[in-house]
Amino acid sequence: MQGLFCDPSLERHFTGHTSAITQLRFSPDGHQIASSSMDSTVILWNLKQAARCIRFGAHCSPVYGVAWSPKGNLVASGSHDRTVKIWEPKVRGYSSEFLAHSKPVRSVDFDNTGQQLLTASDDKSVKLWRVSRRQFVTSFSQQTHWVRAAKFNPNGKLVATVCDDKSLRIYEVGSGRCVRLFTEEHAAPRQLAWHPWGNMVAVALGCNRIKIFDIGESELLQLYVVHSAPVTDVAFHPSGNFLLSGSEDGTIRILDLLEGRPIYTLNGHTGSVNAVAFSQDGEKFATAGADRQLLVWQSNLHTYDANQFETKSALASSCCDTSGGSSFKQSSGAGGGCGSGSTSSKSNDLSICIDPRQSSAYQALDENFQVLDVSLESGSECCSCSAHLEEISNQLDNLNRRLQRLEKLHFL
Repeated sequence: MQGLFCDPSLERHFTGHTSAITQLRFSPDGHQIASSSMDSTVILWNLKQAARCIRFGAHCSPVYGVAWSPKGNLVASGSHDRTVKIWEPKVRGYSSEFLAHSKPVRSVDFDNTGQQLLTASDDKSVKLWRVSRRQFVTSFSQQTHWVRAAKFNPNGKLVATVCDDKSLRIYEVGSGRCVRLFTEEHAAPRQLAWHPWGNMVAVALGCNRIKIFDIGESELLQLYVVHSAPVTDVAFHPSGNFLLSGSEDGTIRILDLLEGRPIYTLNGHTGSVNAVAFSQDGEKFATAGADRQLLVWQSNLHTYDANQFETKSALASSCCDTSGGSSFKQSSGAGGGCGSGSTSSKSNDLSICIDPRQSSAYQALDENFQVLDVSLESGSECCSCSAHLEEISNQLDNLNRRLQRLEKLHFL
């Protein structure tokens, strides 16, 4: 294969969480990865050799979402305990906690200035907060079911949400209006990603498919059927030419959006792949999931040449199952069901299969790194104290209602 482009390759292999990883994000400088987990912690993985990693006991319940501020000086996390923490990503960092929603928080996201934070929850709402004062600004509340994710577009003027009411909604931040609505018939969206240009959104669907919508034209641009189980996460390469996806089928796919086809099928996980992310320069991507493993890859996509793809695919010696089909669809409609307008025929999947489990990077398992456990120095009550205070408050409310009823009986 002399002279052909380079394939993605596994660079690092980490373990440290004690339960499934739910989300991951690269720091703006690409030197660290933040991961959230069902084990109620957030780990900052330092990608520099022989450097220690930091595990923050951030919450008292599973952590569903994590995000870096644009400058990398703050990390936000959202949890099943209904709170959001904003904290400095260092050993002696300061943190602030606030009760953001009345039900679990599924998603957190900073805007492009780092001054605003977006949170999404099972209470059917999406809320906008001012970071400096931890102050509520406004809410986007047209959803009728749990909100799985909410994200700013690159310039911070629009917000996209995906919800268990089978919708993708686009809101204007300034006016709060819902300006676009795309609906599904068969399965709810699991996650979303904005294209770097800010005019397209990719949606991971529970019916095993990926859709890419043109927001300006209100139309479906591309439909991919490349997984055999629900798609859990998607991420655009910074160039906008490639899409990374993870699925409950345990595979990762890389799509060439210009040609409208899958080009890589990546293995390495032993369960659902819950989270995928590119670094800001696109040189690396990371994957994580139910097996508690974090895999960091060299993307090598800057070397990719579509004209060489079929030649290299034919030469590839991988023998993994590639029975999943893919389809490209130009649509004039504004959404619809998972099968809306798609062809039922399955095209041949020529994607190159990569399984790194026999590689030295996978076998090494980064045994030399250390995970340092840190308790955050909170600027507010700790999680258990907050829960205790809320319990006392509820008891006082109940006593007050009983006293009011007794007073009414006394005057009768």
